[in-house]
Amino acid sequence: MKITVYIINAILFMGCCLLVSTTTPDITNIDVNNKITYVKSETITKEETVIESVPTIEIEPIIEENVPIEEPQEVEKAIIEDETVPEEQIQKEESLPSTNLGQNNNEIFTGKMSGYGADIGTHTAYGYCITDTITYLDKEYGELRILSGGKEYPYGTVVKVSNTNVGDFVGIVLDRGPNIGKEGKFMFDLLFKTSNEALSYGVSNNASFEILREGF
Repeated sequence: MKITVYIINAILFMGCCLLVSTTTPDITNIDVNNKITYVKSETITKEETVIESVPTIEIEPIIEENVPIEEPQEVEKAIIEDETVPEEQIQKEESLPSTNLGQNNNEIFTGKMSGYGADIGTHTAYGYCITDTITYLDKEYGELRILSGGKEYPYGTVVKVSNTNVGDFVGIVLDRGPNIGKEGKFMFDLLFKTSNEALSYGVSNNASFEILREGF
């Protein structure tokens, strides 16, 4: 009887073990109703994403050196004069009257000078009486010879005259006359006591004139 009981217990024990082994669910199976997936931890393999690392380039910082800034130096401009003068300029210069400036910035030029007599009238165009004189006493230049000049030279203009038939002298413009001035035949006309004396004097073709003062 005991043996039989032992045998039955052994059979029950073995059946229980067998039942447990058959009812334990495999974690690899999928429970469709519960929608839960059981996966063995050993079967999980992590795919390692291989990211190729880009080689980093170390950029060295640019360090500005303290370079001294040179201040711009003034460049001396060299003036180069062209020796060749344009033809138009030559023609223009030739058309200008023969005048230049002296050391005191006085106008100097050459031209013809004639003469006339005081017996042709009593007063100059300025109103100065010439019945008994051919000179004028100026406060600045003293006694001056009377000249007839063009309108470009106002009354009182003082002129230094040289290289004439009567020598060198200083005159003053107090009269006007025909054909006198820069646009006339003669630059100036010198006053003499008589017309005969003026004719004997003649014309100075290359007289030199220097304007010392323009007008009073």
